[in-house]
Amino acid sequence: LIYPRPNPFKSDAGPPLPAVPLLRLGFLPRHRPSLDFCFLSNLSPPAIPRQLLLAIMPEEEGEDPLRQLREALNSDPDSPSHHYEMGFLLWKRGEEEGSKELMEKAVEHFVTSAKLNPSNGAAFRYLGHYYSRVSVDEQRASKCYLRAVNVNPEDSESGESLCDLLDGGGKESLEIAVCRDTSEKSPKAFWAFRRLGYLLVQQKKWSEAVQSLQHAIRGYPTCADLWEALGLAYQRLGMFTAAIKSYGRAVELEDSKILALVESGNIHLMLGSSRQGIEQFRRALEISPNNVSARFGLASALLGLSKECVNFGAFSWASSLLEEASEVTKGSTCLVGNCSSLWKLLGDIQIAYAKCFPWVEEQKDTITDLEKFETSIHHWKKSRVFSANRANRAYQRALHLTPWQANVYTDIAHSLDFIASIEERNTPYMDVWQLPEKMALGSLILEGENSGFWVAFGCLSHNNALKQHALIRGLHLDISLSVAWAYLGKFYRRSGNLELAKQAFDRARSIDPSLALPWAGMSVGSARESLSDEAYESCLRAVQMLPLPEFQIGLGKLAALSGHLLSPQVFGAIQQAVQRAPYYPESHNLKGLVCEARSDYCSAIAAYRNAQYALNFFCKSAPKSQVADISLNLARSLCQCRRGMHLMLSKFVRS
Repeated sequence: LIYPRPNPFKSDAGPPLPAVPLLRLGFLPRHRPSLDFCFLSNLSPPAIPRQLLLAIMPEEEGEDPLRQLREALNSDPDSPSHHYEMGFLLWKRGEEEGSKELMEKAVEHFVTSAKLNPSNGAAFRYLGHYYSRVSVDEQRASKCYLRAVNVNPEDSESGESLCDLLDGGGKESLEIAVCRDTSEKSPKAFWAFRRLGYLLVQQKKWSEAVQSLQHAIRGYPTCADLWEALGLAYQRLGMFTAAIKSYGRAVELEDSKILALVESGNIHLMLGSSRQGIEQFRRALEISPNNVSARFGLASALLGLSKECVNFGAFSWASSLLEEASEVTKGSTCLVGNCSSLWKLLGDIQIAYAKCFPWVEEQKDTITDLEKFETSIHHWKKSRVFSANRANRAYQRALHLTPWQANVYTDIAHSLDFIASIEERNTPYMDVWQLPEKMALGSLILEGENSGFWVAFGCLSHNNALKQHALIRGLHLDISLSVAWAYLGKFYRRSGNLELAKQAFDRARSIDPSLALPWAGMSVGSARESLSDEAYESCLRAVQMLPLPEFQIGLGKLAALSGHLLSPQVFGAIQQAVQRAPYYPESHNLKGLVCEARSDYCSAIAAYRNAQYALNFFCKSAPKSQVADISLNLARSLCQCRRGMHLMLSKFVRS
């Protein structure tokens, strides 16, 4: 037998049961942890809470708990704890059996307990459960839950139930007031901080949301939703590093968090980390293959990575990335066909593919060199035109969906101008407006104060007076627009006004030193002033910033004048120029000069022959001097190649 002794603790669950033998209570080994807790807490069996004993007492070996509670109520009918315990036991049995009658009897005891002890928050909680789930009286349920929260601010069950009722009734302001009041009463009311943080995120009050969510995480450190919401708040505040860490923690806790993966990918994309963005978007698509946001992000990241590859000269890799991006975007348009941004993205991808698609020189046969060269160039041009036309159609679809988007008009204008440049259409009459000019004008009609649209219109216009007016108008709207200064300098140089061109290029370079066009323009001016080394350095910098074939061909010419043909930068630039402009005879001619400088006469001979083929097919009106220069270079390489063969044979005979 275990005899009672004084209990130094108070029990909220009612008076202790009378001292009885442990074996009679039916304590089995599975109840040992609960008893160990009581013994470690210095509690004798009479002081063990009644609910614990009732929970672990087998009915077949002990007395009926309901009968014991009834006897206790008969002996002490004014005890609030007895009424609460009776209501608790009836409520649990009513839930298990699905009996509404038992729940109603439980509510009677909860009401009596609450009247006798108004500070018993648990009784009000179960009253709230009854009114919200059984009798469906939301107003009474809200009052009961609110009373329970006022009594015990840390009661998360009552607080969450109250907020659910208020949210369902559209009382968001009252819900926020309850959470604020509760969080001010107790710093351990973590449920209130969590709920308040979610509500503030919904209202886009990011700074306040961060404070509430940070406090809530102290109570719920493994809640993935909290970390995800905190990451979103950080992201909207521009704290991208903290946002990435929060999103990463959310994904660690729950790897199916689509929002965290997509938004972290968007942040990486915004920061220029296309590779990491691709990784995040791929993980999101593994979880949800039809998620349009993840598909859009993946296509955008692949487009960004392809631009990096183009800057490094990896055109084939860039083309493969763009092909994948195109397939992803097409799949998205099949899922959501009325999204204008998807069609615009598809147009951007297709036009980028048309611009970077490289020409790959095939292994040639000496008999059919001419035919293979012509066929390969035509096939390369056809592929680019096909991609550009697809881009144009995608832009038109985007314009059909959102005709108020001014930038789509400019995109269509650029795609039409690009197609015309590939197809080498004749220069139109100056007094006739072409379709690209009309489309660019459409963007100006919608947004006449946009300086970028004026610059685009100036670049597309074939009328010199209109071109100059558009560029100057763009500068009136934004005097620090470096692109406008650069194109204005290009216009003045073509017009023969070298002094104004130099001033415009200097202004553009001072505003944005990373712009390639001013450096290329300065190299032309230095070359005319017989400053070949300075011109070479300026053009090299332009090529490194923007590897256009025109800049690369100019670099090759300046390298030939200044003696830099052996430079690896020149070799790489000319190789890229051949891939992107194989119809220029000068690109093949410069490749031959570079190979000849490296004593690679076989490659030089092949390049000079390609230059002759390009002259025959794509430059019908080429000057005789250019034809003579290429023929002379070819003859010199053939002589050098034969001389080298004779030297090798003589050494072989001597040996």
